[in-house]
Amino acid sequence: MKRITVNAEDCAGCRQCEMVCSFQQSGKFSPSISRVRVLKDDRYGLDYPIMCRQCDDCPPLNSCPVEALFLSNGVIKVNEQTCIGCGKCVELCNYEAVHLYQGKAIICDQCNGEPACVNRCPTNALDFSEVDSFEEHASDALESLKVRWEMND
Repeated sequence: MKRITVNAEDCAGCRQCEMVCSFQQSGKFSPSISRVRVLKDDRYGLDYPIMCRQCDDCPPLNSCPVEALFLSNGVIKVNEQTCIGCGKCVELCNYEAVHLYQGKAIICDQCNGEPACVNRCPTNALDFSEVDSFEEHASDALESLKVRWEMND
């Protein structure tokens, strides 16, 4: 399955991905409605874009009391008319990739196979390609960062 992956070492922290995402999804430039969020780790000087990883075993997908989260062609999406804004999906996402905006869950849906954030990233820190297991990719990326930046925690 194609998924968005991040190379944190290449991220410049420009947050252009947030802006293009919000515009693509809502027609407005506003980080608060972006499906991607750039987290900054000042301890190591790293910026890291966070978006839905489309996990194979997705706790938010399986726990929504009104089934507002659903799979469409293998991609997790939100039915905004069904969502009651309870926040259970936000609580259960292991990657802080689900947010509430105006009482509704928002989640990266990969722009229906043409992720705007990937296409506009000036440093190519984002990639959209076939990944067998996101968990394996994430684990390898984290280990690489730990070694490069001498992270002990």
